Amino acid sequence: MKNTTHAAENFLTGTPLTIDIKSSFEQAQELFSLAGEELLVLTDGAAFKGVLRRRVLEEAMRFGLKLDLADLLEKIPAGEDFSQEALKNPFSAYVLLKKDSAKSLITLKDAFAFAWEDLSENFSLEFPEELSEICTKASEAAKALGLRVFLVGGIVRDLILKRPSFDIDLVVTEKARYFAENLAQKLGARLVKTSLFGTFKLAWRDYDIDIAQARWEYYEAPARLPKTFPGPLRQDAFRRDFTINSLFLCLKTRRLIDYYGGLKDLCAKKLRVLHILSFVEDPTRIFRAARYATRFNFAFSSDTFRALSLALKLKVLSLLSSARLRNEFLRIMEEENPSLAIIFLAENRVLNELFEKVPDKFEIKRFFALATKMRLSPAEKIEAFALFLALREKDLERLDISGHKKKALWQAKLSLKEKAAFLKDPKIPLSEKVFFLEKMPREALLAASFLDEAFILKCLKCFEIKPGLSGEDLQKLGVKQGPEIGKMLKALRAAKIDGTIKPGEEEAFLRKEFADVFSS
Repeated sequence: MKNTTHAAENFLTGTPLTIDIKSSFEQAQELFSLAGEELLVLTDGAAFKGVLRRRVLEEAMRFGLKLDLADLLEKIPAGEDFSQEALKNPFSAYVLLKKDSAKSLITLKDAFAFAWEDLSENFSLEFPEELSEICTKASEAAKALGLRVFLVGGIVRDLILKRPSFDIDLVVTEKARYFAENLAQKLGARLVKTSLFGTFKLAWRDYDIDIAQARWEYYEAPARLPKTFPGPLRQDAFRRDFTINSLFLCLKTRRLIDYYGGLKDLCAKKLRVLHILSFVEDPTRIFRAARYATRFNFAFSSDTFRALSLALKLKVLSLLSSARLRNEFLRIMEEENPSLAIIFLAENRVLNELFEKVPDKFEIKRFFALATKMRLSPAEKIEAFALFLALREKDLERLDISGHKKKALWQAKLSLKEKAAFLKDPKIPLSEKVFFLEKMPREALLAASFLDEAFILKCLKCFEIKPGLSGEDLQKLGVKQGPEIGKMLKALRAAKIDGTIKPGEEEAFLRKEFADVFSS
């Protein structure tokens, strides 16, 4: 490899283009257009404030955002740095260097005239046997079609972190459909899904394999689905949510391709957006950020916090459909410890944008601890959580709960509230409370925060208690078929719930309590 540091230093021939931070969008756009640059350095007098990307400015103008240039600045854009250490990652489109107190902006893609494959670092990653088989077959399928194929995103991240993963993302340079069909045949996998974006999903053993052609995209407005087009690998990396998910692994060379500093952020345990409007473009990335930050114990970079603040300022969460919101909450509920992500969203004011009532972290921990003990499914957790936060019936619609389900859940919440004194009265037999509660949806029990956890768990166990005798048994004892059988079985079950009889005492109890029935 050439000496990249020396090559770069030869290009330190002057100061970068700058613009005053108080300038208008139109002034910045004109300078970009006249100079043909992609980055401008924002200054306040002589002081360096940050960097403005051309594509970010253009997107803000396309969205019609009423912002200042200061809202769009990035301290250190993804994949860029302020030291010569940055030159160890020659994939950075730009590097800001500090030399003799003067900053210089260089364009590495112009500074280095050799193939990008030669610039990637060679990593020795441990592949599980089945994943290795997928990669081998994928390489064969790509070679047969004259393509290049890459692992990308979460699977590369998890390989580096040595975490198990069964969701595989593959990117090919072209002919995605032919590649998907060829790979399905080689693996004996099923092609289970295609999408409007030209993506394909294969199911093979425990793995889901998503296949797409490298593409670029743009958003017509905040929170809308993007327009996508075939494009180069660098653009495919830039359209992703975070730098740690923008890593590619070439299956032919087994080399890691890192355009935007994802490896550095993985090592530093940093979660960094690719650009400042990332959460404005796609607010669902906020929920992914909560999952990744808490799952991996990663900290937000300063620009990621600024991106979140900007999205909240512009209230883009309100633009998401209830179906998309529900899908993001479902993914959180599928996490090993969903309470961590929910607490993160609460503490960073995200839940405030969706619901009027936001519980504190202790209430959230209690909620999810009880949900786990109740063995609720992820979908049931969503409905219970929505009901827990809802102040009105229509609030349930925010997480796509509608129709009969919405009405039933809300009515259950009202009924529980009306019966609060009854349920907390120690003089009332437990059986009466159980008979009332078992008619309620389980999600409503979890949402009733006034109920004691031990009481709820005790009632759940009581739901499983049986009378000990059946209607057929009673008929054998001489009871005629009719409504009396139901009354007797209910009384028998109540006695068992209240602990007033022991196993084997059922018949004696009934003969005493229903003597008139037996005498007739």
